[in-house]
Amino acid sequence: MGPDEREALRAAILARHRTLYAFCKATGITKSVVLQLLAGRYPGNVERQTARIRAALADAPVLDVTPGAVFAVLERIGCARCRATDKRRCRSCRTLWEKQAEALTGLFGPADS
Repeated sequence: MGPDEREALRAAILARHRTLYAFCKATGITKSVVLQLLAGRYPGNVERQTARIRAALADAPVLDVTPGAVFAVLERIGCARCRATDKRRCRSCRTLWEKQAEALTGLFGPADS
């Protein structure tokens, strides 16, 4: 397994889970296996462990998608790009982002929290 494949596997894990440790906790795959595999130092059967991780990723649902989390991302990105000097318009942006966040989380179903 080359460095590019390891980085792609790390990106796939982080796309579904907040951290590598969250992935390990959710899937039951030990941290030492995941960390050694991603570092390229796993002494065992790399192909078998990679297949286990990929299978766990295929079964893993999207986690932590709440309206509040989506709203926070929309607000951070929107405010960073905003050039408005009149901050009275912020209320209308927040209302829009709240509605967008609710609509987006409706696509993923109810959150398990």
